[in-house]
Amino acid sequence: MRPEAEQRAIDARTRKLALYHFPTCPFCLKSRRVMKRLSLNIELRDARNNETHRAALVAGGGKPQVPCLLITDDEGKETWLYESDAINAYFNREFGDAAAA
Repeated sequence: MRPEAEQRAIDARTRKLALYHFPTCPFCLKSRRVMKRLSLNIELRDARNNETHRAALVAGGGKPQVPCLLITDDEGKETWLYESDAINAYFNREFGDAAAA
């Protein structure tokens, strides 16, 4: 739990993120658990059951692998981050307790 103002600031930063996932994928579950633990409100895009999301994942990231975190910077540049361990490291680095220090 964070103070309300701090959570609003985190929410503003996470609006530029989207996690492409499969609902039953164990690696996706790892990343969703870290999101929950850190109270991150990140859009989830089901690449298994939604053909539009799957097509966007392949077109942007180059492969249908999940989980994949889409990071859009302030200039609109997109970075596609694959692998649950890399995604979780990003979450912890950007939004974990150490990031607040």
